[in-house]
Amino acid sequence: MEEKVKAPFFKPALIYGAILGGTGVLFGLILYFLDMSLERWVQWATLAITLAVMIYCLVAYRNEYLGGFGSYGQILKMAIAISIVSAVIGAIYQYLLFGVLDPDLMDKVRIVVEERIMNNPRIPESFYDQAMERAEKSLTIKRMVMNALIVGAIFNIILGLIIAAFVKKEQKADIPV
Repeated sequence: MEEKVKAPFFKPALIYGAILGGTGVLFGLILYFLDMSLERWVQWATLAITLAVMIYCLVAYRNEYLGGFGSYGQILKMAIAISIVSAVIGAIYQYLLFGVLDPDLMDKVRIVVEERIMNNPRIPESFYDQAMERAEKSLTIKRMVMNALIVGAIFNIILGLIIAAFVKKEQKADIPV
């Protein structure tokens, strides 16, 4: 009877989580220095980059640590761990960006949010004040960091749920004829 070798978990989770989080930070800094971080298309570009890097990390984990084969559960566990590590890195970046690097950026975000509320034809004028109050409550450093941590992790876990279904590669058992 073959003994199943236990693949390392924490080291690759930290490595691949740092790759995903670092890529997000690098992309965010590039956009920040090009003064493009508040553009509407950025969220779609971020999604595409996150998807590509997550796929790369999970395939690399499967191939390097699982011998080329991995069950859905193994890949999903790694996706969750990568998501958490990446979210922590993203939250630290958000804090440093809004709290240290550019404290005035929050005011720029407020202006953009206000313009988007006012220019949204689906929001009646009678709700402008209410929408602005809600936006104002969420536009604090503490809320931005919590949002990066919680929403970032949940979003990446959802991506991981989907990606794991495609990245899994079950080893076929030898069936005697």
